[in-house]
Order: sequence, then structure tokens, then C-alpha cells
Amino acid sequence: MVDSRDKGARAETAIRDILRKATGLQWERTPGSGALNEKHGLKGDLYVPNATNLYCVEVKHYAEDHLTSTVLTGKDPQLLTWWEQAIRQGKQVSRKPLLIFKFDRSKIFAAYEEIPGDEHRYFYVNAKGSGFFVSLLDDFLKYTNPKFVT
Repeated sequence: MVDSRDKGARAETAIRDILRKATGLQWERTPGSGALNEKHGLKGDLYVPNATNLYCVEVKHYAEDHLTSTVLTGKDPQLLTWWEQAIRQGKQVSRKPLLIFKFDRSKIFAAYEEIPGDEHRYFYVNAKGSGFFVSLLDDFLKYTNPKFVT
């Protein structure tokens, strides 16, 4: 049986390494996996130490694909629950939400608020009064060219 905490930690470490390579920044896993009180200024799963982070980065890795019609038809679709968590934690530390997720044997996706250009594929999700874009993480990094720290 797979321990979900171990699976989450492996996903966070893998995404950390991807972000390090893509951005040249020294990303780290948030102590306590973001469970610290917001007074510490650390929410989400990944951050860049000793810098003013602009994003609250939440990482998810689940067995099943959550990019399905259940986003529109389900009572509480997992993707929307994850996005709500990213928004909530981002607000607690005055940062923009960034959800990075994957499912078993999939590519890595990003959910974000920035309006992307036409250079790559993405889709827009509008639900529960909140809207966000979803694309491959590689495309988000390449074409949106986000600034992660000041």
C-alpha cells in the first residue's frame, strides 16, 4: 500500500528539482508541508528561502486524472478543492496561488491566474466564483515566464 504522505513528499521533491532547474532559484520544501501558522509567512509546499516569494506553491500527486468532466459535473471536484486550497493559503501570506499537480504516469500540470498567450495549449476553468488557467507546467514556465521572487 502506498503511503500518501511519502507520495506527496516525493512529488514535492521532484517538483522542487524541476523548479530549481527551470528558474535557477534554490527552491525548498516548506517545513511541515505548509502546515505552519501563517504568521511564519510560509504556506504551500514549496518556497525560495531568504527571498520575497510571489507565489504560494501547492503540489498535488494523485492516482487518478482530475482533468475530467467532473470539473463541471461533480459536487466537489478534486481539482477545484485543490485550487481553493491554493487560493486560501496564498491569501494567508499575500501571495498568488500556483497549483502544480500530476496523476500517476502523467505529465505535470500547473493551475494559475495569469492570462497566458496563444503560444501553447491551455484551458480556462470558471467555477464557484473563481477562474484559473491550466496548462502543462513546462508551458507555464516557458510561455508565461513567471517571476517567482523579488
